[in-house]
Amino acid sequence: MKDSSRRSITLALACCAGFSTAASAEETKPLSVTQAIERAVAGNADLRRERVAVAQAAAREMTAEGQFDVLIDAALDTRREMTPPLSCAPICQDLTLVKTTGLGLGLSRKLETGGTVRLAGLASQIAANDPAASGTFYGSAVTLSFSHPLLRGFGTEVTLANLRKSRIQQDVAQLGRQMRACNVLRNVVVAYWELAFATQDLAIRRSALALAQEQLRITQALIGVGRLADSDAASVERAIAQRQEEVATAELNLFLRSLDLQRLFGQPAEPSGPLLAAADAPAIDAPSIDEAAEVSRAIEANPQLRALRLGLRLSQADVATARSTLLPRLDFAASVGPAGWKPALGASFKQAAGFDALTWSAGLAFELPVENRVARGQVRAAEEDLNLAQLNAEDFTVQLRDLVLRAAASIRTTVTRVALGGREVEFAQVNLDAERARFQAGRSTNNDVLLRQQELKDAETRLLRATVEQNEAEATLSAATAEILERYGVVLKGM
Repeated sequence: MKDSSRRSITLALACCAGFSTAASAEETKPLSVTQAIERAVAGNADLRRERVAVAQAAAREMTAEGQFDVLIDAALDTRREMTPPLSCAPICQDLTLVKTTGLGLGLSRKLETGGTVRLAGLASQIAANDPAASGTFYGSAVTLSFSHPLLRGFGTEVTLANLRKSRIQQDVAQLGRQMRACNVLRNVVVAYWELAFATQDLAIRRSALALAQEQLRITQALIGVGRLADSDAASVERAIAQRQEEVATAELNLFLRSLDLQRLFGQPAEPSGPLLAAADAPAIDAPSIDEAAEVSRAIEANPQLRALRLGLRLSQADVATARSTLLPRLDFAASVGPAGWKPALGASFKQAAGFDALTWSAGLAFELPVENRVARGQVRAAEEDLNLAQLNAEDFTVQLRDLVLRAAASIRTTVTRVALGGREVEFAQVNLDAERARFQAGRSTNNDVLLRQQELKDAETRLLRATVEQNEAEATLSAATAEILERYGVVLKGM
């Protein structure tokens, strides 16, 4: 019965060992944190979308600037009309046929104060077959016209509102890109340190398996000389099987963390591709954190908060534009210019050029909605949008302060954990060495040695986790203050 059980255990261990060997044989590709950031900057989908958003904002600014472009317009028309002559009897048989052909050319431009100025030239030909006076006449005119609002829509504050808003929106897009870059770098750094944890955790698990296998070798040697019974190897074989299972789990974790990074790189996962393995180890240091200074730095430099503050300016521009619509419309329009009217085209031009016949016009147009509910509703909506923008900025300030304080507290705590964890590892190693010595002297058991081995590996894992969490908290804090870009040498073009 003992032999049968022993063969079953050996067969189970052989199966587990085969699985672990196949899993551990997978090819890995070392990756540094700098390389990870470079690949994310080049391929991350969120960063590429932000570049498109910045380009779109620049295009919208160009569109807003285009409202003040010089406009060239031209018109060519011809028409044929039939009218009765002035001396026509009550029942008139003869009608006058009038054919008019005109060509117009103009230059116009909207003014930043809200008006429009236009210079236009017109040449026309009128041919009539009036029985009393038939013939052809040529007309020519040059007209300078000007129109401008005097109340509603008056001034640069309203007219340039769209241009100002488009420029602010471009700044907001740039800040959004900067914030997105900070967040992506934070995610990449955190994912990288998780990969580093998985890489070193796998090494710890394999080291624990190697220790158990070495303990089995020692035990089998002692069984061979009669110092231990065959059953003394069972506990070691059980520990080996358990640690092989832990190695397989650690290999799976490394695979998953490798996928996390590849997704941040914007790269499709390849089924047969090598696993990524962290070439850099998380730094073990004790940074000094000044919570008040970090909070002030984050409130001053955080791109998202700066974008929300710019959003207040957008809302203020909307309020100013909406309040302008409360005013009645009072527009002034005027035109002046010489005209010519002669049977010959050259004579017509000469008459116009000599200012022999000067024409002009001027007028006012007034409009006042009695209830004016549209304008009042627009003003109320714009004011509420401004209130909402203020609330959003205030709320994000509270969230940002909370984030910074949490990250600073996490760093302070993990620094302590790292220091204590280092001592714990040292003591666990001393205990394991002492337990091995007792086992060799016959004063300890395999279970005691395996327990001390497990204590050592647990201490190493806790130290590794504390170190990783310290580095992740530092990345979170530097992202909140926008220092993460400078820390890793990332420069955003166009900023």
